Amino acid sequence: MSSDRQEAGHTVGVVTDLVLDPAVLVVGAGPTGLTLACELARRDIPVRIIEAAAEPRAGSRGKGMQPRTLEVLDDLGLAAAAVANGRFRMLLRKYLPNGETITHEVLANAAEPSAATPYTRPLMIAQYRTEALLRTRLAEFGVQVEQNTRLLRFSQDETGVSAWLDADGAEAEVRVAYLVGCDGGSSLVRKQSGIAFLGETDEDSRWLVADVELAGLDRDFWYQWIHASGAGLALCPLPGINAFQLQTGVPADSATTLSTDAMQALISDISGRADIRIQHVRWQSIWRANARLAERYRVGRIFLAGDAAHVHTPAGAQGMNTGIQDAYNLGWKLAHAVSGAPDALLDTYQEERQPVALDVLGLSAKMFGGGLATVLPKDGQQQSVTQLGVRYPASSLSELHGEVAAGVLTAGDRAPGGMLVAANGDALRLFDLFRGTHVTALAFGAGSAEVASRLAERFPEHVRAYRVLGAGQAADGRYTDPTGDVFANYDATDGTLVLVRPDGYIGVRATDPDEDRIVSYLRRLVPAHR
Repeated sequence: MSSDRQEAGHTVGVVTDLVLDPAVLVVGAGPTGLTLACELARRDIPVRIIEAAAEPRAGSRGKGMQPRTLEVLDDLGLAAAAVANGRFRMLLRKYLPNGETITHEVLANAAEPSAATPYTRPLMIAQYRTEALLRTRLAEFGVQVEQNTRLLRFSQDETGVSAWLDADGAEAEVRVAYLVGCDGGSSLVRKQSGIAFLGETDEDSRWLVADVELAGLDRDFWYQWIHASGAGLALCPLPGINAFQLQTGVPADSATTLSTDAMQALISDISGRADIRIQHVRWQSIWRANARLAERYRVGRIFLAGDAAHVHTPAGAQGMNTGIQDAYNLGWKLAHAVSGAPDALLDTYQEERQPVALDVLGLSAKMFGGGLATVLPKDGQQQSVTQLGVRYPASSLSELHGEVAAGVLTAGDRAPGGMLVAANGDALRLFDLFRGTHVTALAFGAGSAEVASRLAERFPEHVRAYRVLGAGQAADGRYTDPTGDVFANYDATDGTLVLVRPDGYIGVRATDPDEDRIVSYLRRLVPAHR
């Protein structure tokens, strides 16, 4: 169809033919939107992802990738590439107001990687590199980001969402089942949905973040000059490129960009060093300290994720990571809903992810309270900061069948990794068994093996079952746990059955599995099979 329309008191120009085939429209191609599009595309869900900018964004931005996010990238087959483009360990050199200099390793007390937890430290990697990896993976699934394409408005009804787009100056209408706003803190999707953005903005606090090429400073340290007020200057070498990320406070009335001379003056004045000279400014942004949370993550067929749903300070490298994990949680649920799973499954997205954002807001604001002096986490905050401690025990998708002692790994917990040995002698990671789009049923010993096998038979497209045997037991085509570590990590005994959701969290833990009850649970998660 092609026509001029009158909507909301203004004339709409020529509208191109209505497009019906994408099931989901993702608005915004930052890390959150890209992750969501990957999660949908690898499940063969038709998806379009649009980005208002004419080209991929520059800038290091969120440069700290947390261990739990690395596990997400591991599932997408991108962890090795991310590690190759980043850096785990870095020495921090602080210059204190009293003239003292302190040098120590960032997260010096972090645990060493293990089979259960292969990533224990944040990875330093520029955000544009993270986005490039996700774009490449998305293209491998046959989906390209539509640059220079802007959402104008949308409406929804019981059967879908109509969205009007401006693509290179031409307006087009698209009809989709669901629309997801991953369009940042000033989200048009959130605003047009009438969702309140609760919280506050510190109008008196403005900060500059920039990628600068420098002379006179080696790349062996992450440098921080701390003032008595907690404010100061940070210069962090960025892996793989000859640049540092600069962070410093600026006056509240600062312009939206600073000249090179103004940046140079800040570096010289705060550091007290005239030898550190800016050679080139690659990118810069001035931001205000925000702590805001969307009142709702869902309105009918409209969803929010990432900064559109929550914004906070950069302290502790939480924002990008929380957004990616929003997408990881929502992606499989949306895909299942498109394919026929109960609509109530989609309500669990807000149920699970909004409390996480609320916790992150508190952590980030607390860490940022002392300015640059507290940008890095204390060792006691590691589980929170690394997001390995994120769990959903109160979720309606977390079911405990039978009793377990306090402290035992249970429904809603992150499913740990581990090493198993196949019948042919090959070593295999649990994360390799989890990788993909399925629910994983781990049957420990013999007691739950038949139930797990029948679950896989009843849900062949969505459940994969594996029998895990103890040391010394004949593998007989199954997997053994020769060290006993997997049994120990899962607090398992013979007969324990664990269902691991597609996003790596334990959905069900059963000590005496009731097949009918577990089937009822799975019918809440997966599309009705033919």
